[in-house]
Amino acid sequence: MSAAFRRVVAAAAFSAATSVVLAETRHFATVPLLGGSADWRFSSWRAITDQLRGGVSTAALEPCGGGARFTGNLDPSKLSAGFAGMNLDVKVLPVSFSDLDGLKLGVLDADGREYTLLLKLKGGESGSSYQVRFVPQKQTEFEALFKDFAAYRRGRPDASAPPLDKSEIETLAIQIASNFTQQSGRFQLELQSIAGLK
Repeated sequence: MSAAFRRVVAAAAFSAATSVVLAETRHFATVPLLGGSADWRFSSWRAITDQLRGGVSTAALEPCGGGARFTGNLDPSKLSAGFAGMNLDVKVLPVSFSDLDGLKLGVLDADGREYTLLLKLKGGESGSSYQVRFVPQKQTEFEALFKDFAAYRRGRPDASAPPLDKSEIETLAIQIASNFTQQSGRFQLELQSIAGLK
């Protein structure tokens, strides 16, 4: 095999490999949903905490200088586990989740704790949801594609659940859980915005 022929073969192989990488790499456009150029709709959010089961944790979503502050107190002392979250009916958003591929959070400040993005479906069983858990970092962005949300039932992975059907998403929630007693006390996460990925 001549040197020239080998160079041609190598160039062709490199071109093919590059094409595969480019085909697998997708750059998403962002669609404002909450914050930034969109309203945070503070009056539409509802607190959902372990008080439903007799617990004492609290949660709130309030305006802060650059966006919204998710804050409260996570107290697993009554139930040996706890959770606190804020829920929003996605019907109030300017874009249907059916038209999106995921969500993007702009994080202003964080406290080093693990948080959860949680999606509930229309007619879904109580305690069932699709979740992405993450530890947000200050002054960063976090992206979560819908295909990466995992099914949970009463705080545990649910292997029997079907894949997430984004056309059936009814509720978006930001939540923090004690993971039994691994996390507790005051918490605070400041977000600049939540955008859709498309």
